[in-house]
Amino acid sequence: MKEAVQRILETEKQVRESIERAHADSQTIVRDAEERSRRVEDEIRQKAVHEAQELLERMKREAEEERARQVEKARGGSVDLVGKKAAEIEAAAERVTNLILGVEATQGELFDGGASK
Repeated sequence: MKEAVQRILETEKQVRESIERAHADSQTIVRDAEERSRRVEDEIRQKAVHEAQELLERMKREAEEERARQVEKARGGSVDLVGKKAAEIEAAAERVTNLILGVEATQGELFDGGASK
């Protein structure tokens, strides 16, 4: 009888150790998966920020080129036309600037959880 109890206790001990090892292994797997997830998220965030910066730079260049074209076009007309075109150009430049700033704000909300508000 004593031997049977000994075997049962030994078996229970082995089962507990096996469960503890499985639990430790599962925790390691979860930690590794979380770390990989963070790395992928960071890479995607960096790529998105880089693409947004490139887009903003392109939009800024295009706006500056359009402004230069409009100014050059306006210079070809009368003095009144130049003043009118200059006002239109300033308004367009302001709209583009607001658009760009709006895009920047949107990017900030996406990547810092809206903490920039």
